[in-house]
Amino acid sequence: MEKWILFCAKAALVLSLMVVLAGSTVRMTGSGMGCPDWPKCFGYYIPPTNVSQVEWTQGRSYIKGQIIVHNEALWLAKENHVAGDSYKAELWEKYTRHDYAIFNPMHTWIEYINRLIGALTGVPVLIGFFLSLTLIRRKPFTTFLATLLLFLLGFVAWLGKVVVDGNLIPHQITLHMMGAVAIILTAILFVQSIERKGNTQLGKIKFIIALATALSIVQLVLGTNVREEVDILLKLGVNRADVIDQLPVMFKVHRSFSLLVLITNLWIVYKWKAANNGRLNQKMRLWMAILLLVIASGVGMAYLDFPAILQPIHLLFAFVFIALQFSTTLHAFKK
Repeated sequence: MEKWILFCAKAALVLSLMVVLAGSTVRMTGSGMGCPDWPKCFGYYIPPTNVSQVEWTQGRSYIKGQIIVHNEALWLAKENHVAGDSYKAELWEKYTRHDYAIFNPMHTWIEYINRLIGALTGVPVLIGFFLSLTLIRRKPFTTFLATLLLFLLGFVAWLGKVVVDGNLIPHQITLHMMGAVAIILTAILFVQSIERKGNTQLGKIKFIIALATALSIVQLVLGTNVREEVDILLKLGVNRADVIDQLPVMFKVHRSFSLLVLITNLWIVYKWKAANNGRLNQKMRLWMAILLLVIASGVGMAYLDFPAILQPIHLLFAFVFIALQFSTTLHAFKK
């Protein structure tokens, strides 16, 4: 049974990282409002692909809850009906959660795929939760983590609805991102509670590793705040080439803090080599390789006119790095 629970926990972790990549792609392409409603998309379970599907059309059948774009606003069908010779306002009510009324099929499908991956993440989480109930007496902490993971996933999904209803309010986006961090860290804890593998060599530098992990999480929060400022500038029409020059002091804090993160991790490598005859194992090499990719993608954004493609890459590597650090921290503190 534990083998299947472990499989579900690892699947949830991998899918959670995919959600981060998909969510970052949504923000990179400006597709956050590609689906104006939640959980459906323009009232469909499978979103529209052509503008004709979201316009009023004579003789067409409409289902209650279906959304159309009409007179630069969103309108919700009050009941099932077939459109007559002319548009009848009494059959429609204005969608009032926000006033964003633009249909872009590319944005719609990018946002839909993001939601689909999020929904798929719920499958192993839900299965893992029910399977973990069999361990409630022997490993109650594992059952608790499975329950917490299920709760966090539901909370972040609800928060996604709030973000859409609020037309991407900045601070709600940050909270949504922190929810993703909580899901990934909880999934790692879930995995570790079953594996119970320790590392005596890591135990010698466990406090340094824990410090480095905490610093990386702080750096992620700082980066998310910088990203909010970038979104605001882009919405105001600022060119990507000019974004860096107009960012507030938070960007400089984020950039400078990266040096502290790098120094701390170099310290870990030094201590590891000193304790292991000057050799680095595969995990430590991977550790530093991902960190260098995080830094390189960040430098690329700062000095290459903030190319959009580097944004999801930078964020994904940052999440993978934090996941690796946190997992290593847990191994270090286990006997």
